[in-house]
Amino acid sequence: MKLTNSIVAIIALSSMSFAGGDIIEPVFEQETVVVPVEPVVVPAPAPVVKAAPVVVAPVVAEALGLYIAGGITDIAARGNDDRANLFSDEDNQDRQLGFTGRLGYDFMDNLGAELRGTYGTSKVDDDYNKFKQVGAYLKPNVDLMENLNLYGLIGASKANFAGIADSETGLSYGAGLDYGLGGNLSVFTDVVNYLEKSDVPSAWGLTVGAGYQF
Repeated sequence: MKLTNSIVAIIALSSMSFAGGDIIEPVFEQETVVVPVEPVVVPAPAPVVKAAPVVVAPVVAEALGLYIAGGITDIAARGNDDRANLFSDEDNQDRQLGFTGRLGYDFMDNLGAELRGTYGTSKVDDDYNKFKQVGAYLKPNVDLMENLNLYGLIGASKANFAGIADSETGLSYGAGLDYGLGGNLSVFTDVVNYLEKSDVPSAWGLTVGAGYQF
């Protein structure tokens, strides 16, 4: 009897399925999930700054070492092919006190050029004329220590030998020391052989003075 009832129940369920019966599926409740979204801030593009044009300053040559100087000069001129003596009186020699002017510039660290002239202003012996000389020189020089410069002079000179002889032109040379006082001022002393030439009088000058560098 129980077996019969089970078979009947199975047949009944099968009939309901084929007859279009609905099978109720379970219903799941869906929960809404809210995800917070932060706004993305896109930074504004940085302003484009144009670089300033590079200006190359022109190369300016150093100013020339232009200077002027002057001083008192002890002059000795002597004939008869004897060498003049700046420190004592000799036969056939005239001693004069004069003035020397200098104009020059140093165009390299150790080389310059100079124009100079010497004029006798006071005579020891009235039998002689006033001494006159002009010359152009190259001026090599070297610093011995701070503010102290040793220089040489070599060039050509024209000298009037105070009546001992006519004007002559020839080789001239000398040497001196220049000491900077600070700023643009300096003091100097030098000895110059005004004319080195055979069969002409000898003439030398010892100058002490001051200079100004521009």
